[in-house]
Amino acid sequence: MHPILSSRTRLLAYLLIWVPLGGLLAGLAVMQDWSRLEALALAAPMAMLGAGIYLSPFYLCKVVSVENQSHRNLFITWALAAVTAAGLWSGAAWGVARFLGRLEALHALPQRITPALPVVWSLGIVLYLASAAFYYLLIALERAQKAEAEQLQLRMLAQEAELKALRAQLNPHFLFNSLNSISALTTVDSKRAREMCVLLSDFLRKSLGLGERRQVALREELDLVRAYLSIEQIRFGERLKVAWDIEPEAENALVPTLLLQPLVENAIKHGISVLPEGGELRLHATVLKGTVTFAVDNPSDLDAPSKPGLGLGLRQVRQRLWGRFPERCRFDSSNSDGRHRVVLTFPLEMES
Repeated sequence: MHPILSSRTRLLAYLLIWVPLGGLLAGLAVMQDWSRLEALALAAPMAMLGAGIYLSPFYLCKVVSVENQSHRNLFITWALAAVTAAGLWSGAAWGVARFLGRLEALHALPQRITPALPVVWSLGIVLYLASAAFYYLLIALERAQKAEAEQLQLRMLAQEAELKALRAQLNPHFLFNSLNSISALTTVDSKRAREMCVLLSDFLRKSLGLGERRQVALREELDLVRAYLSIEQIRFGERLKVAWDIEPEAENALVPTLLLQPLVENAIKHGISVLPEGGELRLHATVLKGTVTFAVDNPSDLDAPSKPGLGLGLRQVRQRLWGRFPERCRFDSSNSDGRHRVVLTFPLEMES
């Protein structure tokens, strides 16, 4: 469909453009000693006819692509089209003048229009070529918007695939270790084994529930992390200590779903679990000047050999954070004084 006719706003803007163009025609006529009545009587219908005629270049623009035509072919095609359209417009001007000349007040209009036809014809050529340039620009913009929309859709599909992978990816080691711990506890401490079963069920239910959404409030992510740490607390006992420092305002911040879980898993797997004495896991969230800072801090053994997959979870978190807040976020990971620290910084956005 024609882009001008497909939108009422565009159509109204297009018609309004012809108001000053009609005024230009009337002004040129007055400069040639026409009366104001004669100038307005001819300019008004000519502007309406021009508005209809100069919608046509769009269809030729769709057929004649700038990229696939030589300069010579483009020149010939558009020259012939402009001359033809301008001829129709100037012919229409002559016909309108003849028709209006039947009125006594406009009886001189047919004689006045004849010497003015070359000017009308030349102006028609200019308007046609200008219209063609405008439609080429409009087509290019629509193609760019369509490409951008397709790219956005691909990104959304990629994010959906990533979320599905995250939902299916619950760390196998975590599940195996939890089940092994439950199995071992059933013979020595059935009460803790039942507690661990309930906690594992609660964690799986929450993770699957959150996985259905693209973004959630930070407090919901933290609830999932608490469920996860409750299970790990039974596994590691006194070896795992957790310190929470979460500002209330930060809890309302929107984050991509399942963003924090890999950070905490990484801290347990590559930090707490490799140290015989364990250590303290610290989670920190603050809000300052419309920016949220979330940090996970855990003890680490800098001399310990790297495990396979170390850093994969962090890379996934970084990519998802940048995908949600492009060029508006930071991801920092560092080792210092026997501790590993990951810091996420992103804009504060809350549910409306």
